[in-house]
Amino acid sequence: MMLATADKVLLAAPKDPRPAAAETMVAVARSCGIGPFGQMREMAALRWGPGKLASHEYFSTGAYDTKLSKAEKRAYVGKIGSYELNLAASPLKLTGTRAFVRDKVMYTALLNQLGLETTQTQAVVHADRLFGNIPTLRSPSEVETFLRETAKYPLFAKPCEGAASVGSALIEARDGDLLKLGNGRQADVASFAHEIIEDYPEGFILQSAIIQHPDMVAMTGASVGTLRVVTLRDESGIAPLYTVWKVPSPKAMSDNFWQSGSMVALIDDDTGCVRKCNIGSGPAAQWIEKHPTSGLAFEGYQIPHWGKVIDAACAGHGLFPEFGIVGWDIAVGPDGPVIIECNDNPYHVLWQLAAGEGIRNDHFLPRFKAAAARSDAILRGKVATFQARQAAKSAKS
Repeated sequence: MMLATADKVLLAAPKDPRPAAAETMVAVARSCGIGPFGQMREMAALRWGPGKLASHEYFSTGAYDTKLSKAEKRAYVGKIGSYELNLAASPLKLTGTRAFVRDKVMYTALLNQLGLETTQTQAVVHADRLFGNIPTLRSPSEVETFLRETAKYPLFAKPCEGAASVGSALIEARDGDLLKLGNGRQADVASFAHEIIEDYPEGFILQSAIIQHPDMVAMTGASVGTLRVVTLRDESGIAPLYTVWKVPSPKAMSDNFWQSGSMVALIDDDTGCVRKCNIGSGPAAQWIEKHPTSGLAFEGYQIPHWGKVIDAACAGHGLFPEFGIVGWDIAVGPDGPVIIECNDNPYHVLWQLAAGEGIRNDHFLPRFKAAAARSDAILRGKVATFQARQAAKSAKS
């Protein structure tokens, strides 16, 4: 049994990406036949291309592969290129509700009120705010008392602000003064309470951990692997753009892909079946046929309640139709989908890793442009209406 430790227990942020090391460039040169100078020329071209690939993204996405044509390489996006696609579909001037959508407590409360299944918040740690009938904890002692006397385990803990699972922890149970974590570690109750207060002054959420559908537990284990469902709205309405399955590492407490051993699977939009699964990125990436622990095959695996998953994502998007694009993190429980979070800036690099190609391709780019055109038309309409009203006021005066 692992002993409790005074070290930080909440998931730390990944280190900032650095330019590719020389050994990475050498490895690519050996495997693909493109020398370091050729790689640097491509990096420069793609950095200023439509996908805005940073140098480290050139390698992590696999855009260096000499089997790819120039057009296929330009189809890849990095963090900035992904954001620009989303911003065109959901302009800032049109999406004034972004702050509410990002509010993990208030937004999920709205979903619950409107009949969409989502996470259940047991308590919120916050110095200033109140959250209605949800208990608010102000101090380490109040957090400790909650964990000892009130909490219903298992719990999932995460910051009110932030992304990429940073600061999260799965707490499976309490045994006296110790909390049993999902990664096998143990944490002292008092130390954990102080860590929350000291490291996350913007607030912290303690919610009931989701129990996965038994078919998914059989495949990946108890750790919840959410579906990233991205929905797009154009003149034809709201429809799914793509879905990837963030399959957690067997040793991880969450499903974020940057954690070692995590996987990402591409889901067929029509059937809800897995097409293929990737582990790792860049030169270390590989397609895997079976889950490393269960041994079950990925290809052809059917996501349970697939129709309900898509219906939930589209219904959630319909609450805020001004957004042209939304990313949903959805778990699948025994009875159907459970919405975890709503993302106003979905990270399309995940799809690229799962699909093995760039997202600015001939299939997706027209759909992005259609969503952007709809948003632009709405904005121009609002400007025209405002100008007409101003002209009418001037005429009266």
